[in-house]
Amino acid sequence: KQWYQRRVRAEAGMASHRLGNIYEAVGDPEVAAMYHKGYLDRCKRDKDNVGMGKAYEALARCQQSEGKLEEAAENYKEFVNIAETVGDKAVYSQACASLANLFNMLGDYGNAVEYYKKAAESMTTDDKERVELMNIAQAIAQTHHHLASYSTAILCNTAKLTAALVEWKDYRDDGFVESSRPPSTASGAATPSCEPEKK
Repeated sequence: KQWYQRRVRAEAGMASHRLGNIYEAVGDPEVAAMYHKGYLDRCKRDKDNVGMGKAYEALARCQQSEGKLEEAAENYKEFVNIAETVGDKAVYSQACASLANLFNMLGDYGNAVEYYKKAAESMTTDDKERVELMNIAQAIAQTHHHLASYSTAILCNTAKLTAALVEWKDYRDDGFVESSRPPSTASGAATPSCEPEKK
């Protein structure tokens, strides 16, 4: 009896997931998200990690379509965590790439670089073309990340930031920050602030 009940719940969950996919396909992400949320709840109750990963990914897609990027990022993070727990490298790579793409949209290039790198590192050596694409995306995000702080300094046009730019040109660290030769971080340099100079 318990086996039968579990199977009924699993089939009901999959039906909810499929309905969500259908509503996504016809351009109604709000209704689609409702069905994906129902699928997620069932998967949580049954401790179905694979199903939970699918549900979090689907919810994130819907929220991204609705412009709810911060919420989408949280669900992609859940997808990444579950994929890592399950140990499926291909799914984990896909999850990291999706999260990196979203961070790119948000202008959070430091985190985009981090997750593009994770996506590339978890791919198999057979998937050379996709690894190369991830490396290119990582490089582009890294460039945007460094240009953001450099551009801020140029636009602010203060004596302090101009001096810092000249000093950075001499050292050529990985990223420009207000102070010379800062300690390196995983996500790169911090963006300088455009504060009025004290007279």
